[in-house]
Amino acid sequence: MIKDICNIPNVTVTTWSSRNVVLAGPSYKKYLQKTLDLVKQNQVASIIGQPGMGKTTILRKLEQENAGFIYLDMANMKDIGQEFWSKIDREKAKMDVFPIIKANAKRLGYSFFKKIRGVPLQAWISAQCGKFDDKYMRIYCLDYQQDFEGMIHFLSDIKELWSVGILIDEVREIHIPAIHRLINAGLEIPLVMAIPTDVYSKISDLAIRRRLDESRISLDNALTPEDLKEIVDAYCHGVSEEIYPLVLSMWRGRELNTVSSVLQFVKREVEKAGKECEDLNCVKMKIKSSFTLNDVESQARELEKVLRETLQSISKELGITYVHPRSKRVEAKDRTTLVGIALVRNELAYLGVVRLFNGELNVDKDLELLGEVNEVDLERKKFQVGQRFVITNSDSLNLDKRIKKIVVPTMEIIRILEGDGEMSEELAKAIFKEFNLSGTEEVEVQT
Repeated sequence: MIKDICNIPNVTVTTWSSRNVVLAGPSYKKYLQKTLDLVKQNQVASIIGQPGMGKTTILRKLEQENAGFIYLDMANMKDIGQEFWSKIDREKAKMDVFPIIKANAKRLGYSFFKKIRGVPLQAWISAQCGKFDDKYMRIYCLDYQQDFEGMIHFLSDIKELWSVGILIDEVREIHIPAIHRLINAGLEIPLVMAIPTDVYSKISDLAIRRRLDESRISLDNALTPEDLKEIVDAYCHGVSEEIYPLVLSMWRGRELNTVSSVLQFVKREVEKAGKECEDLNCVKMKIKSSFTLNDVESQARELEKVLRETLQSISKELGITYVHPRSKRVEAKDRTTLVGIALVRNELAYLGVVRLFNGELNVDKDLELLGEVNEVDLERKKFQVGQRFVITNSDSLNLDKRIKKIVVPTMEIIRILEGDGEMSEELAKAIFKEFNLSGTEEVEVQT
Protein backbone atom coordinates (compact mmCIF):
# COMPACT_ATOMS: atom_id res chain seq x y z
CA MET A 1 0.00 0.00 0.00
CA ILE A 2 1.34 3.43 -0.96
CA LYS A 3 0.82 6.41 1.41
CA ASP A 4 1.35 10.17 1.68
CA ILE A 5 0.58 11.02 -1.95
CA CYS A 6 -1.48 14.03 -0.88
CA ASN A 7 -1.12 16.66 1.81
CA ILE A 8 -4.75 16.76 2.92
CA PRO A 9 -5.50 16.44 6.66
CA ASN A 10 -8.38 14.41 8.04
CA VAL A 11 -9.83 17.40 9.92
CA THR A 12 -11.23 20.63 8.60
CA VAL A 13 -8.98 23.59 7.96
CA THR A 14 -10.43 25.41 10.99
CA THR A 15 -8.08 23.49 13.27
CA TRP A 16 -4.93 23.86 11.20
CA SER A 17 -1.92 25.81 12.37
CA SER A 18 -1.23 29.00 10.44
CA ARG A 19 2.16 27.49 9.56
CA ASN A 20 0.46 24.82 7.43
CA VAL A 21 -1.81 27.04 5.35
CA VAL A 22 -1.95 26.32 1.63
CA LEU A 23 -3.93 28.90 -0.32
CA ALA A 24 -4.30 28.08 -4.02
CA GLY A 25 -6.43 29.25 -6.91
CA PRO A 26 -6.31 32.58 -8.75
CA SER A 27 -9.68 33.67 -7.31
CA TYR A 28 -8.53 33.04 -3.76
CA LYS A 29 -5.22 34.79 -4.30
CA LYS A 30 -7.17 37.78 -5.62
CA TYR A 31 -9.42 37.79 -2.54
CA LEU A 32 -6.41 37.47 -0.25
CA GLN A 33 -4.79 40.46 -1.92
CA LYS A 34 -8.00 42.46 -1.60
CA THR A 35 -8.09 41.63 2.11
CA LEU A 36 -4.41 42.55 2.53
CA ASP A 37 -5.12 45.92 0.91
CA LEU A 38 -7.94 46.53 3.39
CA VAL A 39 -5.67 45.49 6.26
CA LYS A 40 -3.06 48.06 5.22
CA GLN A 41 -5.76 50.72 5.42
CA ASN A 42 -6.86 49.56 8.92
CA GLN A 43 -10.28 48.72 7.49
CA VAL A 44 -13.01 46.31 8.54
CA ALA A 45 -13.37 43.37 6.13
CA SER A 46 -15.99 40.62 6.07
CA ILE A 47 -15.47 37.33 4.25
CA ILE A 48 -18.82 35.66 3.60
CA GLY A 49 -19.36 32.08 2.47
CA GLN A 50 -20.88 28.74 3.27
CA PRO A 51 -18.83 26.25 5.32
CA GLY A 52 -15.91 24.76 3.42
CA MET A 53 -15.49 27.59 0.92
CA GLY A 54 -12.11 28.79 2.22
CA LYS A 55 -12.92 31.59 4.67
CA THR A 56 -10.68 30.15 7.37
CA THR A 57 -7.87 29.57 4.89
CA ILE A 58 -7.78 33.25 4.00
CA LEU A 59 -7.82 34.26 7.67
CA ARG A 60 -5.04 31.82 8.51
CA LYS A 61 -2.99 33.11 5.58
CA LEU A 62 -3.43 36.66 6.89
CA GLU A 63 -2.24 35.49 10.31
CA GLN A 64 0.75 33.80 8.71
CA GLU A 65 1.76 36.93 6.78
CA ASN A 66 1.12 39.49 9.54
CA ALA A 67 3.05 39.14 12.79
CA GLY A 68 0.98 40.50 15.66
CA PHE A 69 -2.39 39.55 14.23
CA ILE A 70 -4.57 37.68 16.73
CA TYR A 71 -6.73 34.85 15.39
CA LEU A 72 -9.97 34.11 17.26
CA ASP A 73 -11.85 30.89 16.48
CA MET A 74 -15.43 31.45 17.63
CA ALA A 75 -16.84 28.13 16.34
CA ASN A 76 -17.46 26.86 19.88
CA MET A 77 -17.07 30.09 21.83
CA LYS A 78 -19.78 32.46 23.01
CA ASP A 79 -17.60 35.27 24.34
CA ILE A 80 -15.10 37.11 22.13
CA GLY A 81 -13.25 38.50 25.15
CA GLN A 82 -12.72 35.05 26.63
CA GLU A 83 -11.34 33.69 23.34
CA PHE A 84 -9.12 36.77 22.95
CA TRP A 85 -7.46 36.44 26.35
CA SER A 86 -6.85 32.72 25.81
CA LYS A 87 -4.68 33.68 22.82
CA ILE A 88 -2.51 36.27 24.64
CA ASP A 89 0.95 35.00 25.60
CA ARG A 90 1.84 36.71 28.90
CA GLU A 91 5.55 35.90 28.64
CA LYS A 92 5.76 37.23 25.09
CA ALA A 93 4.03 40.46 26.17
CA LYS A 94 6.61 40.87 28.93
CA MET A 95 9.53 40.18 26.62
CA ASP A 96 8.26 42.56 23.93
CA VAL A 97 7.67 45.52 26.23
CA PHE A 98 10.61 45.02 28.63
CA PRO A 99 13.16 46.98 26.51
CA ILE A 100 10.83 50.01 26.56
CA ILE A 101 10.35 49.79 30.32
CA LYS A 102 14.08 49.33 30.83
CA ALA A 103 14.76 52.53 28.88
CA ASN A 104 12.23 54.34 31.12
CA ALA A 105 13.15 52.62 34.38
CA LYS A 106 14.46 55.77 36.05
CA ARG A 107 11.26 57.66 35.34
CA LEU A 108 9.29 54.81 36.86
CA GLY A 109 11.37 54.86 40.06
CA TYR A 110 14.08 52.27 39.51
CA SER A 111 16.98 54.38 40.76
CA PHE A 112 20.74 53.95 40.46
CA PHE A 113 20.86 53.06 44.14
CA LYS A 114 18.43 50.18 43.66
CA LYS A 115 20.63 48.93 40.87
CA ILE A 116 23.86 49.01 42.83
CA ARG A 117 22.11 47.38 45.79
CA GLY A 118 21.43 44.42 43.52
CA VAL A 119 17.66 44.81 43.12
CA PRO A 120 16.92 42.98 39.83
CA LEU A 121 15.05 45.20 37.39
CA GLN A 122 12.53 42.54 36.35
CA ALA A 123 11.77 41.65 39.96
CA TRP A 124 11.31 45.31 40.81
CA ILE A 125 9.01 45.86 37.81
CA SER A 126 6.87 42.87 38.81
CA ALA A 127 6.54 44.34 42.31
CA GLN A 128 5.22 47.60 40.85
CA CYS A 129 2.34 45.99 38.95
CA GLY A 130 -0.87 47.87 39.61
CA LYS A 131 0.92 50.92 41.05
CA PHE A 132 1.46 52.95 37.87
CA ASP A 133 -1.01 54.33 35.34
CA ASP A 134 1.43 53.56 32.54
CA LYS A 135 0.54 51.59 29.42
CA TYR A 136 3.94 49.88 29.23
CA MET A 137 3.56 48.67 32.80
CA ARG A 138 -0.02 47.57 32.11
CA ILE A 139 1.18 45.52 29.14
CA TYR A 140 4.09 44.01 31.08
CA CYS A 141 1.86 43.10 34.01
CA LEU A 142 -1.11 42.28 31.79
CA ASP A 143 -3.04 44.49 34.15
CA TYR A 144 -6.43 44.35 32.44
CA GLN A 145 -9.82 42.85 33.16
CA GLN A 146 -9.87 39.51 31.38
CA ASP A 147 -13.08 40.31 29.47
CA PHE A 148 -14.29 42.17 26.38
CA GLU A 149 -13.78 45.64 27.89
CA GLY A 150 -10.29 44.66 29.00
CA MET A 151 -9.57 43.48 25.46
CA ILE A 152 -10.51 46.92 24.08
CA HIS A 153 -8.23 48.60 26.64
CA PHE A 154 -5.34 46.24 25.86
CA LEU A 155 -5.67 46.74 22.10
CA SER A 156 -5.75 50.50 22.59
CA ASP A 157 -2.42 50.28 24.47
CA ILE A 158 -0.54 47.95 22.17
CA LYS A 159 -1.67 49.40 18.82
CA GLU A 160 0.85 52.25 19.17
CA LEU A 161 3.70 49.82 19.81
CA TRP A 162 3.14 47.01 17.33
CA SER A 163 1.27 46.19 14.15
CA VAL A 164 -1.82 44.45 15.46
CA GLY A 165 -5.05 43.21 13.91
CA ILE A 166 -7.97 40.98 14.88
CA LEU A 167 -9.10 38.00 12.82
CA ILE A 168 -12.45 36.56 13.93
CA ASP A 169 -13.42 33.20 12.45
CA GLU A 170 -16.82 31.47 12.50
CA VAL A 171 -18.84 34.51 13.55
CA ARG A 172 -22.30 33.62 14.84
CA GLU A 173 -25.38 35.75 15.51
CA ILE A 174 -24.54 35.85 19.22
CA HIS A 175 -21.23 37.61 18.43
CA ILE A 176 -22.68 40.42 16.30
CA PRO A 177 -23.39 42.92 19.13
CA ALA A 178 -19.82 42.59 20.49
CA ILE A 179 -18.38 42.97 16.97
CA HIS A 180 -20.46 46.12 16.50
CA ARG A 181 -18.96 47.53 19.71
CA LEU A 182 -15.47 46.53 18.58
CA ILE A 183 -15.94 48.33 15.25
CA ASN A 184 -17.20 51.45 17.00
CA ALA A 185 -14.44 51.47 19.65
CA GLY A 186 -12.29 53.74 17.49
CA LEU A 187 -9.22 51.49 17.72
CA GLU A 188 -8.31 52.04 14.05
CA ILE A 189 -6.79 48.57 13.70
CA PRO A 190 -7.58 46.00 10.99
CA LEU A 191 -10.53 43.73 11.72
CA VAL A 192 -11.26 40.80 9.41
CA MET A 193 -14.20 38.47 10.02
CA ALA A 194 -15.27 35.19 8.46
CA ILE A 195 -19.06 34.90 8.55
CA PRO A 196 -21.11 31.91 7.32
CA THR A 197 -23.64 32.88 4.66
CA ASP A 198 -26.66 31.88 6.75
CA VAL A 199 -25.45 34.03 9.67
CA TYR A 200 -24.82 37.03 7.42
CA SER A 201 -28.30 36.74 5.90
CA LYS A 202 -29.88 37.01 9.36
CA ILE A 203 -28.13 40.24 10.40
CA SER A 204 -30.97 42.75 10.73
CA ASP A 205 -29.09 45.66 12.30
CA LEU A 206 -28.77 48.08 9.39
CA ALA A 207 -25.75 49.89 10.87
CA ILE A 208 -23.61 46.75 11.26
CA ARG A 209 -24.93 45.39 7.93
CA ARG A 210 -23.79 48.58 6.21
CA ARG A 211 -20.31 48.35 7.75
CA LEU A 212 -19.96 44.71 6.70
CA ASP A 213 -21.13 45.47 3.18
CA GLU A 214 -18.56 48.24 2.70
CA SER A 215 -15.78 45.70 2.24
CA ARG A 216 -17.62 42.40 1.80
CA ILE A 217 -15.84 39.52 0.05
CA SER A 218 -18.23 36.76 -1.01
CA LEU A 219 -16.87 33.25 -1.61
CA ASP A 220 -20.08 31.36 -2.37
CA ASN A 221 -19.59 31.57 -6.14
CA ALA A 222 -15.82 31.94 -6.05
CA LEU A 223 -14.73 28.55 -7.36
CA THR A 224 -13.75 28.32 -11.04
CA PRO A 225 -12.22 25.45 -13.04
CA GLU A 226 -8.88 27.28 -12.80
CA ASP A 227 -9.18 27.39 -9.01
CA LEU A 228 -10.04 23.69 -8.85
CA LYS A 229 -7.05 22.75 -10.98
CA GLU A 230 -4.62 24.79 -8.89
CA ILE A 231 -6.10 23.60 -5.58
CA VAL A 232 -5.92 19.93 -6.55
CA ASP A 233 -2.35 20.39 -7.77
CA ALA A 234 -1.29 22.23 -4.60
CA TYR A 235 -2.60 19.56 -2.25
CA CYS A 236 -2.11 16.45 -4.39
CA HIS A 237 0.52 17.23 -7.00
CA GLY A 238 1.55 13.62 -7.64
CA VAL A 239 -1.80 12.62 -9.16
CA SER A 240 -3.38 16.00 -9.96
CA GLU A 241 -3.34 15.43 -13.72
CA GLU A 242 -5.25 12.17 -13.32
CA ILE A 243 -7.81 13.20 -10.70
CA TYR A 244 -8.58 16.76 -11.85
CA PRO A 245 -10.92 15.68 -14.72
CA LEU A 246 -12.92 13.66 -12.21
CA VAL A 247 -13.13 16.60 -9.80
CA LEU A 248 -14.14 18.97 -12.60
CA SER A 249 -16.90 16.64 -13.78
CA MET A 250 -18.37 16.28 -10.30
CA TRP A 251 -18.08 20.03 -9.66
CA ARG A 252 -19.94 20.79 -12.87
CA GLY A 253 -22.58 18.29 -11.78
CA ARG A 254 -22.79 20.16 -8.43
CA GLU A 255 -21.83 17.05 -6.47
CA LEU A 256 -18.76 18.90 -5.21
CA ASN A 257 -19.48 22.55 -4.46
CA THR A 258 -16.98 23.64 -1.80
CA VAL A 259 -13.20 23.57 -1.45
CA SER A 260 -13.53 21.28 1.55
CA SER A 261 -15.72 18.77 -0.33
CA VAL A 262 -13.25 18.75 -3.23
CA LEU A 263 -10.27 18.06 -0.97
CA GLN A 264 -11.99 15.35 1.04
CA PHE A 265 -13.19 13.66 -2.17
CA VAL A 266 -9.65 13.74 -3.59
CA LYS A 267 -8.25 12.35 -0.35
CA ARG A 268 -10.79 9.52 -0.30
CA GLU A 269 -10.25 8.54 -3.95
CA VAL A 270 -6.45 8.59 -3.68
CA GLU A 271 -6.46 6.58 -0.47
CA LYS A 272 -8.81 4.03 -2.04
CA ALA A 273 -6.48 3.61 -5.01
CA GLY A 274 -3.42 3.57 -2.73
CA LYS A 275 -4.71 0.56 -0.78
CA GLU A 276 -4.43 -1.55 -3.93
CA CYS A 277 -1.09 -0.22 -5.17
CA GLU A 278 2.59 -0.35 -4.36
CA ASP A 279 3.73 2.57 -6.52
CA LEU A 280 2.55 5.92 -7.83
CA ASN A 281 2.01 4.77 -11.42
CA CYS A 282 -0.42 2.13 -10.20
CA VAL A 283 -2.37 4.77 -8.24
CA LYS A 284 -2.55 6.98 -11.34
CA MET A 285 -3.91 4.11 -13.42
CA LYS A 286 -6.50 3.23 -10.79
CA ILE A 287 -7.73 6.81 -10.60
CA LYS A 288 -7.82 7.22 -14.36
CA SER A 289 -9.77 3.99 -14.84
CA SER A 290 -12.52 5.31 -12.56
CA PHE A 291 -13.51 7.95 -15.15
CA THR A 292 -12.20 6.49 -18.42
CA LEU A 293 -14.21 4.40 -20.85
CA ASN A 294 -12.30 1.28 -21.87
CA ASP A 295 -14.59 -0.14 -24.58
CA VAL A 296 -16.65 2.68 -26.07
CA GLU A 297 -18.66 0.55 -28.51
CA SER A 298 -19.88 -2.04 -26.02
CA GLN A 299 -20.39 0.60 -23.32
CA ALA A 300 -22.45 2.68 -25.77
CA ARG A 301 -24.69 -0.34 -26.43
CA GLU A 302 -24.99 -0.99 -22.70
CA LEU A 303 -25.97 2.63 -22.04
CA GLU A 304 -28.64 2.42 -24.74
CA LYS A 305 -30.03 -0.70 -23.06
CA VAL A 306 -30.09 1.00 -19.63
CA LEU A 307 -31.84 4.05 -21.06
CA ARG A 308 -34.45 1.93 -22.83
CA GLU A 309 -35.26 0.20 -19.55
CA THR A 310 -35.34 3.51 -17.67
CA LEU A 311 -37.57 5.19 -20.24
CA GLN A 312 -39.94 2.24 -20.04
CA SER A 313 -40.07 2.48 -16.24
CA ILE A 314 -41.01 6.18 -16.30
CA SER A 315 -42.96 6.13 -19.59
CA LYS A 316 -46.24 7.17 -17.99
CA GLU A 317 -44.63 10.21 -16.34
CA LEU A 318 -43.10 11.30 -19.67
CA GLY A 319 -46.20 10.58 -21.80
CA ILE A 320 -44.44 7.77 -23.70
CA THR A 321 -46.78 5.16 -25.20
CA TYR A 322 -44.17 2.74 -26.52
CA VAL A 323 -40.46 2.00 -26.04
CA HIS A 324 -38.87 -0.43 -28.46
CA PRO A 325 -37.20 -3.15 -26.31
CA ARG A 326 -34.02 -3.40 -28.39
CA SER A 327 -32.07 -1.64 -31.11
CA LYS A 328 -34.09 -0.78 -34.19
CA ARG A 329 -32.97 -0.77 -37.81
CA VAL A 330 -34.27 2.26 -39.69
CA GLU A 331 -34.09 3.29 -43.35
CA ALA A 332 -33.43 6.47 -45.34
CA LYS A 333 -32.31 7.07 -48.91
CA ASP A 334 -32.14 3.31 -49.62
CA ARG A 335 -29.71 2.80 -46.74
CA THR A 336 -30.20 1.46 -43.24
CA THR A 337 -28.75 2.30 -39.87
CA LEU A 338 -29.24 1.08 -36.32
CA VAL A 339 -30.72 3.28 -33.56
CA GLY A 340 -30.39 2.20 -29.96
CA ILE A 341 -33.44 4.07 -28.67
CA ALA A 342 -36.80 4.24 -30.43
CA LEU A 343 -39.99 5.34 -28.72
CA VAL A 344 -43.39 6.82 -29.44
CA ARG A 345 -44.82 9.91 -27.82
CA ASN A 346 -47.90 11.82 -29.01
CA GLU A 347 -48.01 9.67 -32.14
CA LEU A 348 -44.50 10.74 -33.10
CA ALA A 349 -41.33 8.66 -33.07
CA TYR A 350 -38.19 9.71 -31.20
CA LEU A 351 -34.97 8.11 -32.40
CA GLY A 352 -31.67 8.21 -30.54
CA VAL A 353 -28.24 6.67 -30.42
CA VAL A 354 -25.33 6.74 -27.99
CA ARG A 355 -21.88 7.60 -29.28
CA LEU A 356 -19.00 7.50 -26.80
CA PHE A 357 -15.39 8.47 -27.40
CA ASN A 358 -12.00 8.10 -25.79
CA GLY A 359 -9.85 10.57 -27.66
CA GLU A 360 -10.15 11.49 -31.33
CA LEU A 361 -13.50 11.59 -33.11
CA ASN A 362 -14.11 9.54 -36.23
CA VAL A 363 -16.49 10.44 -39.05
CA ASP A 364 -19.70 8.49 -38.45
CA LYS A 365 -21.74 7.89 -41.63
CA ASP A 366 -24.57 6.35 -39.58
CA LEU A 367 -25.04 9.65 -37.71
CA GLU A 368 -25.25 11.48 -41.03
CA LEU A 369 -27.97 9.07 -42.10
CA LEU A 370 -29.91 9.51 -38.83
CA GLY A 371 -30.75 13.07 -39.85
CA GLU A 372 -32.41 11.73 -43.01
CA VAL A 373 -34.75 9.27 -41.28
CA ASN A 374 -38.28 10.70 -41.48
CA GLU A 375 -40.44 7.61 -40.93
CA VAL A 376 -40.12 4.42 -38.90
CA ASP A 377 -42.12 1.21 -38.35
CA LEU A 378 -42.91 0.53 -34.68
CA GLU A 379 -45.54 -1.91 -33.45
CA ARG A 380 -46.52 -2.69 -37.06
CA LYS A 381 -47.39 0.93 -37.62
CA LYS A 382 -45.65 3.77 -39.38
CA PHE A 383 -44.76 6.87 -37.38
CA GLN A 384 -43.32 10.15 -38.48
CA VAL A 385 -40.07 11.05 -36.74
CA GLY A 386 -40.55 14.01 -34.44
CA GLN A 387 -37.02 14.30 -33.03
CA ARG A 388 -33.63 12.69 -33.44
CA PHE A 389 -30.92 12.82 -30.76
CA VAL A 390 -27.42 11.62 -29.96
CA ILE A 391 -26.14 11.10 -26.42
CA THR A 392 -22.39 11.58 -26.28
CA ASN A 393 -19.52 12.43 -23.94
CA SER A 394 -17.89 14.70 -26.53
CA ASP A 395 -18.48 18.44 -26.86
CA SER A 396 -16.60 18.31 -30.18
CA LEU A 397 -18.94 15.96 -32.00
CA ASN A 398 -20.44 17.83 -34.98
CA LEU A 399 -23.95 16.81 -36.02
CA ASP A 400 -26.56 17.57 -38.62
CA LYS A 401 -28.70 20.49 -37.42
CA ARG A 402 -31.71 18.15 -37.42
CA ILE A 403 -30.11 16.06 -34.68
CA LYS A 404 -30.08 17.20 -31.06
CA LYS A 405 -26.79 16.61 -29.22
CA ILE A 406 -27.02 15.73 -25.53
CA VAL A 407 -23.58 15.87 -23.89
CA VAL A 408 -23.08 13.83 -20.72
CA PRO A 409 -19.82 13.86 -18.72
CA THR A 410 -17.89 10.59 -18.94
CA MET A 411 -18.00 10.20 -15.16
CA GLU A 412 -21.79 10.32 -15.17
CA ILE A 413 -21.90 7.72 -17.93
CA ILE A 414 -19.66 5.42 -15.91
CA ARG A 415 -21.85 5.83 -12.85
CA ILE A 416 -24.97 4.98 -14.86
CA LEU A 417 -23.25 1.89 -16.24
CA GLU A 418 -22.29 0.94 -12.68
CA GLY A 419 -25.96 0.98 -11.68
CA ASP A 420 -26.78 4.52 -10.55
CA GLY A 421 -30.52 4.41 -11.22
CA GLU A 422 -31.17 7.97 -10.07
CA MET A 423 -28.64 9.36 -12.54
CA SER A 424 -30.04 7.14 -15.31
CA GLU A 425 -33.50 8.56 -14.66
CA GLU A 426 -32.16 12.12 -14.73
CA LEU A 427 -30.58 11.47 -18.13
CA ALA A 428 -33.77 9.91 -19.48
CA LYS A 429 -35.73 13.00 -18.42
CA ALA A 430 -33.00 15.27 -19.79
CA ILE A 431 -33.66 13.91 -23.28
CA PHE A 432 -37.12 15.49 -23.21
CA LYS A 433 -35.94 18.63 -21.45
CA GLU A 434 -33.63 19.22 -24.41
CA PHE A 435 -36.75 19.32 -26.60
CA ASN A 436 -38.49 21.60 -24.06
CA LEU A 437 -41.12 18.95 -23.50
CA SER A 438 -42.92 17.78 -20.38
CA GLY A 439 -46.34 16.18 -20.18
CA THR A 440 -48.20 16.13 -23.50
CA GLU A 441 -47.01 19.13 -25.54
CA GLU A 442 -46.97 18.92 -29.28
CA VAL A 443 -43.67 18.97 -31.13
CA GLU A 444 -42.90 20.23 -34.59
CA VAL A 445 -41.71 17.48 -36.92
CA GLN A 446 -38.13 18.17 -38.02
CA THR A 447 -37.36 17.30 -41.64
